[in-house]
Amino acid sequence: MPANQESSSLPESLREGYQNYLNTEYAEKKDLFATLATKGQSPKVLWIGCVDSRVMPEKILGADPGELLILRNVANMVPPLAADEASVGSVVHFAVAALKVSHIVVCGHSDCGGVKALMNLGKGPMDRMLSSWVEYGVSALEDDSEQSLESVTKTNVVKQAARLSSYPDVAEALEADKVQIHSLFYNIGAGKLEQYDQASSAWADFS
Repeated sequence: MPANQESSSLPESLREGYQNYLNTEYAEKKDLFATLATKGQSPKVLWIGCVDSRVMPEKILGADPGELLILRNVANMVPPLAADEASVGSVVHFAVAALKVSHIVVCGHSDCGGVKALMNLGKGPMDRMLSSWVEYGVSALEDDSEQSLESVTKTNVVKQAARLSSYPDVAEALEADKVQIHSLFYNIGAGKLEQYDQASSAWADFS
């Protein structure tokens, strides 16, 4: 390992944050962590969201450790089943078949860099891996009439959520009425969540 990597350290603010975590949240919920450590996890919600560091599902929803199973990738994509993307498929299988989650959330957000990349496909040079990944959102780009960043992002959320039903474990759970799928959009600046209503084809405040 290069010397500069071996001797490097994380920012001091993170070390201080860790100590604060031990003294506050961990100390306050020590019994909960002990239970989770010995009895395992039983989350009711699988959250599929973007890797963006500004979107923190546990904080947004006020969730305790063990309440959310979280899968994050660029632009909250759910690749088609035929793509054999094990990084997503294995999590979906684990969540639905093993953990028996009763809710799956797909959440997009404002100012999404992944959706910006999607909207710029074919317009200039782009990293090969990034372009191949955001191509999973092309149908949202093609079907969105407004073509604004927020509109394409929301359309992409709905499209990715719909893809979940093609996964066998999800399809079986949907058929048995054991799981519900939710499409959400988080506005970073406003701190607000919106939810898509399938019946009215409209977005409304989550609260």
